[in-house]
Amino acid sequence: MRNFVFWCRWLWIASLVLIAFGIAMALLNQTIVFSTMNRSIDPAFWPEGIPEGVPGYQGWVYGAWGATVIGWGVMVAALVRFAFSRREAWAWWAMVAGIGAWYAVDTAISALHGVWVNVLLNTVLMVMFAIPLTATRRACLAPPPKGG
Repeated sequence: MRNFVFWCRWLWIASLVLIAFGIAMALLNQTIVFSTMNRSIDPAFWPEGIPEGVPGYQGWVYGAWGATVIGWGVMVAALVRFAFSRREAWAWWAMVAGIGAWYAVDTAISALHGVWVNVLLNTVLMVMFAIPLTATRRACLAPPPKGG
């Protein structure tokens, strides 16, 4: 039981990290906070330098992307708080399927376009979720006790 509570807390904290990252991405994407990330992404699309108008486009795209990350974090937080913590198998499967689908598609597209910083970020996030999901698989997928 203790281990399961630990992994629930881990997932809760991971969801809060996602929310915070999404907020930062939405609001701070054109600041020094994201300059390293931007410098890693920009050459994949603009090897000769960023044309006029691109920073405005990036502000919008990264803002929308940040909002999506916020939504993803809120969804994971709700799943963890209201279903996963009660060991409801569907919540475990929802997180595994959703995170797995996101990782496969996002990482493949990022690699295809040479955006290696996003491949790395995705992999870090995947590991952050894969560890507790792997650790709780048996607890969440075990059949409920009989008679109870």
